[in-house]
Amino acid sequence: MNMVIQRLFGIKAPAFSDSGRATASRLPLEQIRESLQALLHDCKDMRSQRVLYKINVAHTPSELWLLRSDLHQCIAQTHTQAEAAERINSLIEVFEGWLPAGQLTRI
Repeated sequence: MNMVIQRLFGIKAPAFSDSGRATASRLPLEQIRESLQALLHDCKDMRSQRVLYKINVAHTPSELWLLRSDLHQCIAQTHTQAEAAERINSLIEVFEGWLPAGQLTRI
Protein backbone atom coordinates (compact mmCIF):
# COMPACT_ATOMS: atom_id res chain seq x y z
CA MET A 1 0.00 0.00 0.00
CA ASN A 2 2.85 2.33 0.86
CA MET A 3 4.28 1.88 -2.64
CA VAL A 4 0.91 2.59 -4.25
CA ILE A 5 0.51 5.85 -2.34
CA GLN A 6 4.06 6.84 -3.17
CA ARG A 7 3.63 6.13 -6.88
CA LEU A 8 0.21 7.75 -7.20
CA PHE A 9 0.84 10.89 -5.23
CA GLY A 10 4.62 11.14 -5.11
CA ILE A 11 4.60 11.08 -1.30
CA LYS A 12 5.48 8.43 1.21
CA ALA A 13 2.80 7.04 3.49
CA PRO A 14 3.64 7.15 7.18
CA ALA A 15 5.37 4.06 8.53
CA PHE A 16 3.48 1.81 10.89
CA SER A 17 4.22 2.41 14.52
CA ASP A 18 2.18 -0.31 16.19
CA SER A 19 4.99 -2.86 16.37
CA GLY A 20 6.22 -1.73 19.77
CA ARG A 21 9.26 0.28 18.80
CA ALA A 22 9.00 4.05 19.01
CA THR A 23 9.23 5.84 15.69
CA ALA A 24 12.38 7.65 16.82
CA SER A 25 14.20 4.37 17.50
CA ARG A 26 13.54 2.79 14.10
CA LEU A 27 16.65 1.83 12.18
CA PRO A 28 17.41 3.89 9.07
CA LEU A 29 16.72 2.24 5.72
CA GLU A 30 20.43 1.92 4.97
CA GLN A 31 21.04 -0.02 8.19
CA ILE A 32 18.19 -2.38 7.33
CA ARG A 33 19.72 -2.85 3.89
CA GLU A 34 23.12 -3.64 5.46
CA SER A 35 21.52 -6.18 7.80
CA LEU A 36 20.04 -8.05 4.85
CA GLN A 37 23.31 -7.91 2.92
CA ALA A 38 25.18 -9.31 5.92
CA LEU A 39 22.99 -12.43 5.88
CA LEU A 40 24.43 -13.29 2.46
CA HIS A 41 28.08 -12.71 3.38
CA ASP A 42 29.04 -16.32 2.63
CA CYS A 43 26.66 -16.94 -0.28
CA LYS A 44 28.50 -16.31 -3.54
CA ASP A 45 26.33 -17.83 -6.28
CA MET A 46 24.53 -15.94 -9.04
CA ARG A 47 21.15 -16.05 -7.26
CA SER A 48 22.74 -14.34 -4.25
CA GLN A 49 24.09 -11.61 -6.49
CA ARG A 50 20.59 -11.00 -7.86
CA VAL A 51 19.17 -10.80 -4.35
CA LEU A 52 21.89 -8.33 -3.36
CA TYR A 53 20.88 -6.21 -6.34
CA LYS A 54 17.22 -6.33 -5.25
CA ILE A 55 18.27 -5.26 -1.75
CA ASN A 56 20.19 -2.32 -3.18
CA VAL A 57 17.32 -1.06 -5.34
CA ALA A 58 14.53 -1.47 -2.76
CA HIS A 59 13.00 1.87 -1.77
CA THR A 60 11.13 0.99 1.41
CA PRO A 61 11.45 -1.30 4.42
CA SER A 62 8.34 -3.11 3.16
CA GLU A 63 10.10 -3.95 -0.10
CA LEU A 64 13.09 -5.23 1.86
CA TRP A 65 10.83 -7.33 4.10
CA LEU A 66 9.36 -9.01 1.03
CA LEU A 67 12.84 -10.23 0.02
CA ARG A 68 12.98 -12.66 2.97
CA SER A 69 11.90 -15.58 0.79
CA ASP A 70 14.69 -14.89 -1.71
CA LEU A 71 17.19 -14.58 1.13
CA HIS A 72 15.98 -17.86 2.63
CA GLN A 73 16.46 -19.71 -0.67
CA CYS A 74 20.01 -18.41 -1.13
CA ILE A 75 21.08 -19.23 2.41
CA ALA A 76 19.41 -22.67 2.37
CA GLN A 77 21.25 -23.57 -0.85
CA THR A 78 24.60 -22.74 0.71
CA HIS A 79 23.84 -24.05 4.21
CA THR A 80 20.69 -25.67 5.61
CA GLN A 81 17.07 -24.63 5.95
CA ALA A 82 17.54 -24.40 9.71
CA GLU A 83 20.45 -21.98 9.26
CA ALA A 84 18.42 -19.97 6.75
CA ALA A 85 15.45 -19.74 9.12
CA GLU A 86 17.70 -18.68 12.00
CA ARG A 87 19.27 -15.91 9.93
CA ILE A 88 15.93 -14.69 8.57
CA ASN A 89 14.36 -14.68 12.04
CA SER A 90 17.20 -12.47 13.28
CA LEU A 91 15.80 -9.71 11.04
CA ILE A 92 12.56 -9.25 12.95
CA GLU A 93 13.95 -6.66 15.37
CA VAL A 94 15.50 -4.73 12.46
CA PHE A 95 12.03 -4.10 11.00
CA GLU A 96 10.29 -3.16 14.26
CA GLY A 97 8.58 0.18 13.90
CA TRP A 98 8.45 -0.07 10.11
CA LEU A 99 5.86 -2.83 9.74
CA PRO A 100 2.71 -3.80 11.65
CA ALA A 101 3.47 -6.18 14.51
CA GLY A 102 1.28 -8.83 12.87
CA GLN A 103 3.62 -9.00 9.89
CA LEU A 104 6.74 -9.50 11.99
CA THR A 105 6.44 -13.27 12.19
CA ARG A 106 9.12 -15.90 12.51
CA ILE A 107 9.72 -18.56 9.88
